[in-house]
Amino acid sequence: MDMFDQAQELERLDREAALRKARATADSEGPEWIDGVACWRECGEAIPEARLKALPGAGLCRACQEEREKGAR
Repeated sequence: MDMFDQAQELERLDREAALRKARATADSEGPEWIDGVACWRECGEAIPEARLKALPGAGLCRACQEEREKGAR
């Protein structure tokens, strides 16, 4: 495999990773709004403002997302 084949394979892997991330984001319903406060959908805790700015469509906290992924395996 020459360097062009390697570059092409890396690009393919990057595209697949981007698609997986986009699908995961699209599957997410986003935060639940309670009295004007963005909250995680499953645990109901308020979403920190910095996290909401970084990932406005996130609806699950890290712990809830990890639990969901464990259940999917």
